[in-house]
Amino acid sequence: METMSHLLNRSIKNQIRNLFISSLLVTMCIISLIIFYYWKVSIDGIMQYAQEETAQAVLQGIKDFVDVPLKLNENNRYFLEKGLLDTNNEDNTAKFFGGVMRSADENVYSFSFGTEAGEYYGVRKNTDNQLEFMKSNKQTDGRSVYYLLDDNFKLRNLTQQLGKFDPRTRDWYIVAKEEQYPAFSDIYQHFVMKDLAISASYPVFDEDKNFIGVLGTHITLNKLNDELKDIVKNRRAKVYIFEEKSGKIVANTENAANFTIDESGNFHRDSIENIKDDIIKKAYYLYKDYKKNNTKEVKNGENFYIKMTEYRNHGIRWIIVVAVQENYYVAAIKKSIWISVALSTIILLISIYMSAKKIDQYLLPVYDLIGITKKFSAGNFRAKAETSQKNEIGILGEAFNNMSEHLAILINNLEQKVQERTNELEKKNQILSETKEKLEHSLQIDFLTELYNRRFLIENLEKMIKNYNGKSDVFSIIMMDIDFFKKINDEYGHDCGDFVLQEVAKCFQECIREYGYISRWGGEEFLILLPSSDKKRAFGIAEKLRHNIENHNFRCGKVDIKVTLTLGVAAYDGKMTLDSLIKRADIAVYEGKKNGRNQTRLYENG
Repeated sequence: METMSHLLNRSIKNQIRNLFISSLLVTMCIISLIIFYYWKVSIDGIMQYAQEETAQAVLQGIKDFVDVPLKLNENNRYFLEKGLLDTNNEDNTAKFFGGVMRSADENVYSFSFGTEAGEYYGVRKNTDNQLEFMKSNKQTDGRSVYYLLDDNFKLRNLTQQLGKFDPRTRDWYIVAKEEQYPAFSDIYQHFVMKDLAISASYPVFDEDKNFIGVLGTHITLNKLNDELKDIVKNRRAKVYIFEEKSGKIVANTENAANFTIDESGNFHRDSIENIKDDIIKKAYYLYKDYKKNNTKEVKNGENFYIKMTEYRNHGIRWIIVVAVQENYYVAAIKKSIWISVALSTIILLISIYMSAKKIDQYLLPVYDLIGITKKFSAGNFRAKAETSQKNEIGILGEAFNNMSEHLAILINNLEQKVQERTNELEKKNQILSETKEKLEHSLQIDFLTELYNRRFLIENLEKMIKNYNGKSDVFSIIMMDIDFFKKINDEYGHDCGDFVLQEVAKCFQECIREYGYISRWGGEEFLILLPSSDKKRAFGIAEKLRHNIENHNFRCGKVDIKVTLTLGVAAYDGKMTLDSLIKRADIAVYEGKKNGRNQTRLYENG
């Protein structure tokens, strides 16, 4: 017995030790070869991905920047095309352009309209970031005059009077008229601020398709530098934007001058020839001469992966150079490889030592545990393993003893355990179901007023339009706006403003509960969908709402607040789109506001 034990120990020890060491060595060699191979192969892939991802992020950032003036023109040209803005009414004209500028992006410095008759109206930001109304017409003898606007867009004092100005001679007007399509002007020097600027123009036609003028949104390009820096600051990249035709700099992330002003005060655009970055310059000319989109350049021992892309949009033709630094992306890979090599070597040496000195002393307790296992498998559940050793074998023995005890309990109580787990699962399923219902409900409800939200009503309107089936499916909508709501917020505070919104919502629910669906459209605007209601019935419901709100006592704290509504009614005619239907109701509201507020207007064709 003693001889057999000696042979077993010697055989198992040697086999385990030799197998362990040889397997570890072979595995480490294979893994090392694979790591080094794929490290070499993957660097280009990683850099190409980083290069492409950075270029796409830059393109998206430029698109978002450029879309601001385009959308501003698109969103406001409707009032001019439909003749809703009377430029002869100076107060309404100032209010229209002032309202647009107040909500416009900070990059927009002016918003204007030039007519085919040579008249010019608009609002700009002055150097103190105040709004000024500007006009040039027969009344001013063709001269440009500027008036400061107060917070309600009322004309205050005259701030400036310049020489004659004809918008028809401006690049932004000419290009839109010639193209008969939205377009951008060439980049130019801003005549007040020391910055580059560009204008987005939109040709405007009346309802008879006659050209009447050009709507223009004018933005400065200084912020484009900052937005590009934000995009690439965590990507270790640099970006230059050049005009395709001239090679002049539009924007960059390297604090390079986009323009200079000489001692005489003359303004000069900088171009590709003026920049000091050789890798950018080389990549630019490779692209211009050979249309090479991707290059790899070395500067000061560092690799740069360079991506050339183009951005074209409504007359804009820019070349974008994106240079991504390799070391930032692969330094961590290189470091991790050397750390892995060092750690693997240490582990290998420790493992060899342990296999040579320790394996044999751990084998004998294993055989003891095997004997106990055999007794247990024979049905002796009272057999216990030795747990005096404070190592893995002792832990294994304790685990074995715990297993035997729990197995006996499980065998005797299996059915009870199954039932308990089934009950737990049913409870969890019920909780999940309730949570899902609450979540779906919350996605349809406005948190402040507890009315339906904009998303819910849009979905239902789209369904009704899709399923429309002739006169039997007639339906209408009511657009509502709380009159002078901003004044309520300013005079009584936003708490009272929220109180008014909640009280108005309660009144709506009491009146409309059986007629249709009410939603908070946004801010102080509400929209009601009235199925099976023609415009006459919808107008009556709207008037009922208006009277109820007008006669309701809105008391916030110790303050009584007078609240009125302006409502617009539009009926679906079976042909229009969702946007057209909503726009009709919105136009009716606008007409009501223009004619004194606290009234209901029905949209009539034309």
